[in-house]
Amino acid sequence: MTRSVAPATAFPVARILTWFARSLVSLVKAFKDRREVRNLEEFDERMLRDIGLTRGDVESALMEPIHHRPSWVLVRCAERPIPMRGPAAVRNPRPVVPFASRS
Repeated sequence: MTRSVAPATAFPVARILTWFARSLVSLVKAFKDRREVRNLEEFDERMLRDIGLTRGDVESALMEPIHHRPSWVLVRCAERPIPMRGPAAVRNPRPVVPFASRS
């Protein structure tokens, strides 16, 4: 019984095709993502503030290179701490609950 052996050049070609397919899928995802972030440009300042963003955040995300996904930039922007103003800045924003001890 004879086994067929793949030529040595088949593996590098498969790697190149796999890399090309992954790059193409990534680029398509980046274009879709960019289109969805462009929809945020239609939001007013209050709507953007409600989701933790500013107009500058959206603009800077769209200035990323074409192959980057701008929503990742917006996620980092939305996760930053928001400075508190007014009377809420004096209070502790989270209630402190003491641990219950077993007695």
